[in-house]
Amino acid sequence: MLLFELRTEVARYARKMYDSQLVRASQGNISARDPKSGLICIKPSGGDYESLTAEDIVVIDEHGKVVEGKWSPSTETPLHTLILRRRHDIHCVMHTHSFYASAFSVVHKPVPVILAESASCLGGEVPVTPYKRSGTEEFAELVAEVLGDGAAVIWGNHGAMAVGTNPSHTFSVAHALEDSARIYTIARQLGDPITLPSQEVHELHALWLEHYRLKAADHA
Repeated sequence: MLLFELRTEVARYARKMYDSQLVRASQGNISARDPKSGLICIKPSGGDYESLTAEDIVVIDEHGKVVEGKWSPSTETPLHTLILRRRHDIHCVMHTHSFYASAFSVVHKPVPVILAESASCLGGEVPVTPYKRSGTEEFAELVAEVLGDGAAVIWGNHGAMAVGTNPSHTFSVAHALEDSARIYTIARQLGDPITLPSQEVHELHALWLEHYRLKAADHA
């Protein structure tokens, strides 16, 4: 089987997304790129998270053409491939529907950096796109533009997306976003939340990225 180890990892993190309530039912998706071949492993369209295995994960090229797999790739394939073509610093894209990040998507408000742990993962305030129907090249362009070189972006009236160097890294980013959105919502009921200074956020994020860079080098 082509890219068996990476397909296994994508399936495992897809199940972890479901178990941790980052997604429900068949919502959301995940993809990961093999740095050596440039091929991308992506969740199938409508796949059942609880039963996903390596055999269910579809292998596509950087433009979305199926290379190997028995199912159709995610309907968000145009977005995943566009982000991965433009961002050579990351190799994984994760689309979530977690409750609190989705709540921010409904009010079109960015998620501020209020936690040191989240600052490490996110590196800055998480922006929100205007609403646009997903699954199209136009939507992909919009998300890519708003994401820029960031770690996450919220889709207006929809959900959120996290990116990272690998599925483990990206999973941490997705949880950092949801934790920040949830704690900020709770803190607003107690008073005025204090955001972290931008320089501190920058330094914490740089340290975290270096940590993941060294881990990747150890496993290379």
